[in-house]
Amino acid sequence: MNEKPLEWISVYGEGMGHKIGRISSLAAAIVVFVFSFLTLQLVFFIVAVVLGALYAWLQMHAFVEYEFCYFDDEIDVAAIYNRARRKKKLSFRMENIDYMVKKVEPQQVTRYFANTANMGNIYTLVANLDGKRTAIVMESDPGFTKILEMKRKLR
Repeated sequence: MNEKPLEWISVYGEGMGHKIGRISSLAAAIVVFVFSFLTLQLVFFIVAVVLGALYAWLQMHAFVEYEFCYFDDEIDVAAIYNRARRKKKLSFRMENIDYMVKKVEPQQVTRYFANTANMGNIYTLVANLDGKRTAIVMESDPGFTKILEMKRKLR
């Protein structure tokens, strides 16, 4: 096909629950570490190390952006963590898409690649992936929406 590649980014950011978990795991790690130092107990030190590792993992996944690439009837979704690390999340072809609607439409399997609090530009792609009906909730680009309108997949 002679289509141009199309890329767009959806900024998810950090949710309040994630922020509370990150701060509380750091505070608990510090308290348990001080307690293990005062009581000289190895078990509390191990718990402090585990809480510190949890904080580090939550810190690495604090800010998330989703990048969508459309080229040659294939859509690739990647997550970008803290604007530095990229991880491929999903890849599928347009022929697998049944339809797309401008709302969140839950199915048996639902994959979220958007901030559902921002309902202005949220679309749900319903596709057959690996033999299962899957709903892919994403923020759509106007150019991609126009492509789906031309292919009669937008409802």
